[in-house]
Amino acid sequence: MNDEYEGMRQDHEQTIRRYQDRFRQFGYSPRTLGWDKGKQEVRFDCLTSLFDLNNASILDVGCGFGDLNRVLRKKCTNYTYLGIDLVEELVATGREKYPEPHIRFMAGDFLSASFDRRFDYVLSSGMFNHRFQYGDNELFIRTCMEKAFQLCDIGMAFDYLSDKVEYTLPHTYHSSPERILSYAYRLSRNVVLRNDYMPFEFALIVFKDDSYSRENTLFNRLNRPTLTDGA
Repeated sequence: MNDEYEGMRQDHEQTIRRYQDRFRQFGYSPRTLGWDKGKQEVRFDCLTSLFDLNNASILDVGCGFGDLNRVLRKKCTNYTYLGIDLVEELVATGREKYPEPHIRFMAGDFLSASFDRRFDYVLSSGMFNHRFQYGDNELFIRTCMEKAFQLCDIGMAFDYLSDKVEYTLPHTYHSSPERILSYAYRLSRNVVLRNDYMPFEFALIVFKDDSYSRENTLFNRLNRPTLTDGA
């Protein structure tokens, strides 16, 4: 296990260098983050689609420039945001682009970082898309999901490249939706897998509370007292 985590550390160092190189080339641009088709807001909209973000606290893992805030500004009020990313240059640019006091950033590794609080929601977009050279992608995904679940009070949402594709690139990692769903079910029964917004990507949304009403057999987050058995 220690060797596997050492491999992930080496991959993280490569990730930092890759994004630093891109930042020097493209600056504040989706191309720095590897997004060149203008669809990042579609991803953000999907990840936040089932959450009530008003007055919520949000942790954005692998935040890049923090552009999730463009969607959050439209969807909710009075939220607080913390973005964490490996790459200091991206975080520094995020602080410049989003200087509001309720928006904060930190540079660091999510898995080794210590947080002095919990968050209503933990979100991440694109963090699992790069194929590791040294570490185990599946171990990284599972460990990130487990830590995010521990840190969230209401829910978490991540997106993934799907292995249901016509071709792959050598540097990209494509996850099995079935396997990711199985990881989620170890954490909660209250999960949503969305593959309805792009054909070769999917999003996983996990709610922390999977308690339910025995009267109407609905999850309590959807509790509707007017519904009765037999529906």
